[in-house]
Amino acid sequence: MKSLKINISFFILIFINFIFLYKYISRYSEYGLLISIILLIFQCFAFKFSNKITLPHKLKNIFCYGLLGLIIGVAIISYFKIPLETLMVDRWSVISSFLTELYNGNYPYFAKSHRGNYPGPMPIYYLIAAPFHYIGELSLLSSLGYCIVTVILIKKTTATKHLNFLIFYMFTSAYMIWEITTRSNLFTFTMLVLLVLNAFINLDNKTTLKFYGLALLTGLLLSTRSVYILPYVIFFLSSLVNQDITFKNIFLFLSIAFIAFTATFIPFIYFYPDDFFKMNPFIIQSSFLIPTAYTIVFIIIAIFLTFLVKTKTDKFFFSGLSLFIAILIYGIYYLVNYGFVTSYINSKMDISYFIFCMPFFITYLIYVNPDKKTLATH
Repeated sequence: MKSLKINISFFILIFINFIFLYKYISRYSEYGLLISIILLIFQCFAFKFSNKITLPHKLKNIFCYGLLGLIIGVAIISYFKIPLETLMVDRWSVISSFLTELYNGNYPYFAKSHRGNYPGPMPIYYLIAAPFHYIGELSLLSSLGYCIVTVILIKKTTATKHLNFLIFYMFTSAYMIWEITTRSNLFTFTMLVLLVLNAFINLDNKTTLKFYGLALLTGLLLSTRSVYILPYVIFFLSSLVNQDITFKNIFLFLSIAFIAFTATFIPFIYFYPDDFFKMNPFIIQSSFLIPTAYTIVFIIIAIFLTFLVKTKTDKFFFSGLSLFIAILIYGIYYLVNYGFVTSYINSKMDISYFIFCMPFFITYLIYVNPDKKTLATH
């Protein structure tokens, strides 16, 4: 069963990288498909044979620091060479228009990006993004999540069986370059959520200060994007089912998280009561992307997957799988309704949503074969 989950994780990782590489390389070269297939083959070979190559610990660290340098380098180049106004991706503009309207005393969820899109994320998303916006470079926010993963790889160089593959994979990740250069931030926010969930499953089931602090952070980070409810279901329900935490403590934890989450909307309801019920992130995310009924299906799938969780590392795998299935259904919905060219090639469908699941699968491969001192000692 473990090998099957490892193979599924690998397949999804290279599949998502492939669809990014093919889509964007094809815009600049008639050999886009060929280049994408060649890189896909190299990644398959890396996964198959990298474990058979023994690298000195120092050399592994050099590669990891080289990866860190690549990430920072791409962010710097993006800052100097790729003006925001030239980007077709409008996540930077969504942040800018939201914060500008808020600063001017207007209801920010009526703001529109330079591409005409409403601001779908929730309040804490903009609070976290605000410092990066005001210093003038959101590529730092975009690169933060990838830097966090690289630091984890550096710390786990002796414990991660799939380290060689993961280093090669990160070096050849088209979506990473795409995210940083376009100032997207899906990977970063997902990594922040993942870090909190990781801390949760390592709690000692006592109501300490850390317990209350994590509960607060859990609620606040849910107030970034509603899609994170899927890994929340996996982590919290499976912890209860597997008796990792008592019902009393999980109820207390989630109650605090829920209060923190709802509190983030109080200023908007208080100052803009009429506007809030006309336009808010729940309406935007449920109406402008995919019909609401699909969201219910996604949650049901996550609940079902919860009962397949047996170990702590399983929580990462099935969280990634729940997100992948949700975005895959979203993609199929667009392909069926609008066709391949309009949806995929012409970007009616946003393939970047697949990035939501990537940190979970990468983290799963980091921890799936650890030594006794690491996370997965369930």
